[in-house]
Amino acid sequence: MSLFTPAFSLTESRRSSKYAASVAVSPKSSVPSLLGSSLDTSTTGSSSRSSSFLSADISAEVSPESRNVTDDEAERHSRTAKGRQGSHGKRARRRRAKRHRYSPTRSNMKVLDGVKDGYNLGFRKKCVESLLIVGALALAVQHNWPAILENANFVGICALILVAVLIIRQDYWTMPSVLYIYLFPIILTLTDYPQYLPLNLLLSVSALPLPTEILSNLVVAVSPHTAEVYYLYSNVTEIVSTLTTTSLSPAETSLAGTLLVNLLLNAKQMDMVFLRAFLFGSLFSLWPATPFVLKIMQLTRLPRHRRPVDSAKIKMKYAYVIYAIFVVNVLVFVRWHLQTSLGRDPFAYMIDYLFLSEESHRRLGMLGYWATWLAIGIPWIQRSSNAWTIDIRRKVWHGMVVGMFLPSGVGWDARFTSLSMAIALTLFLFSEFLRATTIPPLGMHIHDALKRYIDERDTCGPIVVSHIFLLLGISVPIFLSSSPAGIICLGFGDACASIIGRRVGKHRWFDSKKTLEGTAGFIAAAFTGLMITKYALSGYDSILGPDLSVQWALLSAISTAVLEATSGMNDNVIVPVYMYVILRLGTRSQLV
Repeated sequence: MSLFTPAFSLTESRRSSKYAASVAVSPKSSVPSLLGSSLDTSTTGSSSRSSSFLSADISAEVSPESRNVTDDEAERHSRTAKGRQGSHGKRARRRRAKRHRYSPTRSNMKVLDGVKDGYNLGFRKKCVESLLIVGALALAVQHNWPAILENANFVGICALILVAVLIIRQDYWTMPSVLYIYLFPIILTLTDYPQYLPLNLLLSVSALPLPTEILSNLVVAVSPHTAEVYYLYSNVTEIVSTLTTTSLSPAETSLAGTLLVNLLLNAKQMDMVFLRAFLFGSLFSLWPATPFVLKIMQLTRLPRHRRPVDSAKIKMKYAYVIYAIFVVNVLVFVRWHLQTSLGRDPFAYMIDYLFLSEESHRRLGMLGYWATWLAIGIPWIQRSSNAWTIDIRRKVWHGMVVGMFLPSGVGWDARFTSLSMAIALTLFLFSEFLRATTIPPLGMHIHDALKRYIDERDTCGPIVVSHIFLLLGISVPIFLSSSPAGIICLGFGDACASIIGRRVGKHRWFDSKKTLEGTAGFIAAAFTGLMITKYALSGYDSILGPDLSVQWALLSAISTAVLEATSGMNDNVIVPVYMYVILRLGTRSQLV
């Protein structure tokens, strides 16, 4: 059967039928490739086709033999299908189009952008979103004006290039790319790391919609000494795009590439060094493991009656080799990289950090607290989730995040919490790799555990992104400056907005499914969470800002709630990071 059929056919998505149609695959089907590598298969009269190893669409020519039908039956089915296509296809569509044609009056006309990057954004909705992002940029520029003046020439050149290219390519103004690919990294840089402003300006230029030859020459002309940044960015985004296929939009892929390049070049703190070693070490492990992954996928795609009798044992042998490659890579490459960066053996470093330091009792207590939550919460959610709607199932995890990381987390030991988030993010990505490629024995078990929480955003491609984006939205503010903004935004605001909006929401935002009642719930819950965190929990007063006023906290909750209602990006990442930016810039003068 098809590799990704279980992940999509078990959901209620409108796109499920497309993936379910590729269940029966003949031996003539090609095996996708990973990062340019392909596996040669025996084909008869057809050539192999390369695509991403995570692609759910498998082009196959199903022969009568593979369907166990005779030639006469196949010919009869073919004639019937052609007849239906002729009588009930084009003609029926013409009749329906003629019957439902109507004149565009003022009551039914809407100014809508085209569908770009998978988004359908209304004009008024985009105006509100643009005002919020540009307002955050103006606030960041105001608080870091010396950094702008210090790099005035470079900033001016990059700004002129961005404006000129975007004027030429006006179709890009209809997408969220302008707001997030080019402006959002600059906002984050100016918020806490203005020393990295030239690098992120160069990354924004590298993401421009230009041919590769022109863009590479343009980057070299702008900054000859850092031209390798463009090639690094293009290679990283190509890897991300290849691995995720259609699960991420181009804007999300570009943001992921920008984040990874910054992590690769600017990681200095201990937690970020570990995260860099884990993420890029995992990518390095994929290269020798690719042939065995493809062999497992080839066996999975075969129909059951054409698989070898001992296919399960064969897949397990390949799986053992894959696990061994990853373990050896951790013990050799990742260990060597961490030893070079930390100046000592990483295993001895972690033993001292957890058991022999002055804060060991607190860190072990935090681990025990988190383990207790997981040991009690996961079985309870799994048992009770059958009686809940998909929305409740997903938002319960948001509430669990609050219970785990707000009382015992950033306020107790911010650096240890950040390190734990880095390890958890690596485990999430590795588990999704096992699920998407059905590597035994864990692949299908992980899929069975996640399938009840999948919604329509997870059926855009072979990757289930919801749980990864949830952890990213919580982790990024912690990685940047140990801020609990992501926990408050997703655990309080986003959960209440979804639950209230779906149950009592009646008045919708323009060109959106979001409701005003849900936005009001977001504001109330996020503001309450900020006040509880600042005044009722120990350790957060200095993190949120000693002079964070009630008025600024309310303004942060309102602006974040409006962005959540109008944003075209995934709200589990962009919205909490935006809340972090507004909170951080509001107390910037006290924190400097």
